Amino acid sequence: MAKTKAKSTDILSLIEAEHRQVEKLFAEAEKAKGAKLVEQFNQIYIELILHARTEELVFYPALREYEETEKYVEEAEEEHEEISVILEEIKSLKPNNPEFREKISELKETLEHHVKEEENEIFHAVRECMSDRELTELGQEFQEIKAKLTSNVEAALAI
Repeated sequence: MAKTKAKSTDILSLIEAEHRQVEKLFAEAEKAKGAKLVEQFNQIYIELILHARTEELVFYPALREYEETEKYVEEAEEEHEEISVILEEIKSLKPNNPEFREKISELKETLEHHVKEEENEIFHAVRECMSDRELTELGQEFQEIKAKLTSNVEAALAI
């Protein structure tokens, strides 16, 4: 099914596009070594932290407004926290430590579970109760908030 231009700015399309981008980064990280592996992890770190924070500030508050979607927020936030903890664990490791790759695999599995639930369950429920206009407005807000957060997240990686 071809997506229309207007559809690509709705929040669900934006979130899906980010999921696909991170999946590509993981595929590249699996093949990478040394400095390239660190570079790939840094990209994954930035993308995931930005994505999670933006969802927490824009998407999840919108989910809380509907009985049909509100029930998903707590588990999604717990999964974000779990992902954040794994990211920080990886960040503290040296790339030549065997645990570095093991933790990246753990992160990928945790993320795959979260993405599957989000795209298969949450998105379906969202489409049932939110209008196209609401989804587009949330998409615009999502992009604006993410742009504001970017420099802070990039700076946090350097710490």
